[in-house]
Amino acid sequence: MADNFQAISGDEIARIFHALDRLDDGIRDIDELCGDYNHGRYITDRQLGDILNVSRRTLANYRTKGEFGYYDLPGKILYDEKEIEQFLQRHYLPPFRTDD
Repeated sequence: MADNFQAISGDEIARIFHALDRLDDGIRDIDELCGDYNHGRYITDRQLGDILNVSRRTLANYRTKGEFGYYDLPGKILYDEKEIEQFLQRHYLPPFRTDD
């Protein structure tokens, strides 16, 4: 096993990290170019109900009211996580205090 070990020079390590930085920049560029086409992750009706601690019927009411969009696939409802985050932010009430 020790026979397979090969030392890497400092210059080689620097080149590897430089390549990784360029790869990271490229990924960021692709993400920016994709914009709205890159929706990210989707979650199911059941998963969202568990996350929000609400029933699936409540989620159906939210869909009926147009609170957020969804994908109605045969036998499955899916939600875009980013859109659910926006829904939560719209309904966020910041804490407040009154000075005595």
